[in-house]
Amino acid sequence: MKYMILIYNSEAAWQAQTPSEMEKGMAAYRAYAQALAESGKMVDGSELAPVNTARSITVRNGSPRVVDGPYVDIKEQLGGYFLIDVASEAEAIEWAQKCPGAHHGAVELRPCI
Repeated sequence: MKYMILIYNSEAAWQAQTPSEMEKGMAAYRAYAQALAESGKMVDGSELAPVNTARSITVRNGSPRVVDGPYVDIKEQLGGYFLIDVASEAEAIEWAQKCPGAHHGAVELRPCI
């Protein structure tokens, strides 16, 4: 079963960190990605570009509309993801709980269909 671990955090809080704090945070993500890869559970993963590069696209009555930004009513932004392939939801939850984003922001676990 494939699951997407979506990582939400505050870009402003991340940018406010010292270079040393940023490196410590990135090291935690590298270690997590390595553990996933070594377990054979990782399919893909990536950090996303800053939220100011996002575009929201809608089509209503055949007319497309492209708007700058995600305009989601939350204080955290989607910052990255891991796509994992595991045997069960319980195993997916175990991996999601280990994600560094769960400790300084939030992660959302979604099954892929």
